[in-house]
Parts: sequence; C-alpha cells; structure tokens
Amino acid sequence: MIIHCITNYVAMDLTANALLAIGARPLMSAALPEMEDIAQVADALLINIGTLDDSLLKAALVAGQAMRRQNKPVVFDPVGVQVSSYRLQAALRIIEACQPCIIKGNQQEMEALKPWVNPSPSCVLVTTGETDLISDGTREVKLTGGAHEMTQVTAMGCTAGAVMAAMLTQEEDAVVAATKALRLMKDAGKAAVNNKGLGTFRQLFIDYLSCHA
Repeated sequence: MIIHCITNYVAMDLTANALLAIGARPLMSAALPEMEDIAQVADALLINIGTLDDSLLKAALVAGQAMRRQNKPVVFDPVGVQVSSYRLQAALRIIEACQPCIIKGNQQEMEALKPWVNPSPSCVLVTTGETDLISDGTREVKLTGGAHEMTQVTAMGCTAGAVMAAMLTQEEDAVVAATKALRLMKDAGKAAVNNKGLGTFRQLFIDYLSCHA
C-alpha cells in the first residue's frame, strides 16, 4: 500500500521508517503540480500541518479533494491548531474540503476544534494523551498503555496518524482502524523501554513494528 504523507519536516524520517516497518510504502511530497497524479496511485493520505505554510496548505487541499473524489481515506493531524488563527482557519478549510475519515490530535488541539467539529460515522475523532479516546459519536474506545518515553521522542504523535492511514487501507471502519493503529503504537512503545536512552528507544520502537505489524 502507498501512503501519501503531506507532513512536517521534523516528522518525515520517523514516519517513513514506521510505515516501511509495517509493510507500507511512504510517499513524501507536498509539491502542488504532482498532487493530482499522486492521488491516482496512493491508497491513503495523511495531512499533517506541523510545519504549515501557504504552499503546504494548497497542496493539502488539492491532494485531499483528489483522494476523496476517488473514495480513498484521508487522515488529518491538526498540529498546533490552538496556537494561531492562521492554523485554525487552515485546519477548518482542510476539514471542509477534504472530509477526513479521521481527525487526530492531542487534547488541546481537539478542544480548539470542538466548536466546529463533531464525531460522526464519516469523521472519527481521536484525542491522544495518557488515555487515548476514539469516537464516532456513537461508539467510544479508550486506550491506555504505551510509555512515557513516547512523549520525549519527536514525531511519535505524527507517526500515529500515518499508521492510522495505513490501517484504513485494510479496515474500512475508521474506529477499528484508529484503535488498531494506536494499540500497535502503544505496544511498540512499551516494548521499546530500555535503560540506554531515547535513541535506543526510537530504534527498538521501529524494531517492534517491523516484527509485530
């Protein structure tokens, strides 16, 4: 499966390696001229606005709409949406135009979107934290576990969005797909805990994904 990732620069390396570890093929591009072409071959799309600018926003809107026209899943990670009106307005444009199957953020990010976005069968909301909450307005799943070290390694949260996109290529039910993705992430985090430090933790995290996905 090919997962198109329009994501932030900080997250690209871990995201790509995690996708490869679970058997997916990452495609990292935010070049506007090729968004329509990529949508023809990609199986799912992740939009992450961690390093948002106007060019990334334009690419995300074109790519997201192209994917939805083909009924291919879109996952949206509204990184830092609570920080500025620019990010909030960009996030709302993406949600309206791209109709993501899953919107995933931390508690602050999801609270910022709460006045405009409600969980529904067509848009599952995922709030990550010490306890992850997954909801489609009817069903609600809570997940605990993982490891504190996951909060100390850059791009873990961003990577979770990409793993969700990959799961959506195999599981149409977005609640189930999000649950599987977060359970895998938490299991990998728990297994990666060691006494050597965060660099080793990161590598052991990828090792777990490659052996257990």
